Amino acid sequence: MKAGASQPRHTHDASEQIWYAAQGTGKLLLADDREKEFKAGDAVRFADGDVHGLLNDGKDEFVYVSVTAPPIHFGYAYQEKR
Repeated sequence: MKAGASQPRHTHDASEQIWYAAQGTGKLLLADDREKEFKAGDAVRFADGDVHGLLNDGKDEFVYVSVTAPPIHFGYAYQEKR
């Protein structure tokens, strides 16, 4: 994620996710408008229905790995907006 980029808070009804921060620092965007630092080396798990999102509030690129089970087709998130 580029500096200043964000992934808005959202949920997944029938999939859990594990995120691993590989590079940089950011903020997890959680339920009830809570935020928590998320930095290189950290890992977090979101169960079905957990509110989660991400903000790169650092000056550098933020790199993370997301594992989703069962898989979700995220193609809609990568389509160009018109």
